Amino acid sequence: MANTNVRKSIQNKIESISKEIETLQGELKKWEKIAADYETNSESIDLILSIQLPEKSEPKAKKVKL
Repeated sequence: MANTNVRKSIQNKIESISKEIETLQGELKKWEKIAADYETNSESIDLILSIQLPEKSEPKAKKVKL
């Protein structure tokens, strides 16, 4: 009986890891495409990002109450 439980547990773990690998392979392909697109259009992308995310200005000095 214990032998069956161990086999079932091992099989479940294998299936779980296989699904995780599939998901990660999809993520890898997505980020490889993003990297390739960036290499092709880096100047355009940098320009768009600079418009959308302006650089942070220097932090303002805190007011001190006296």
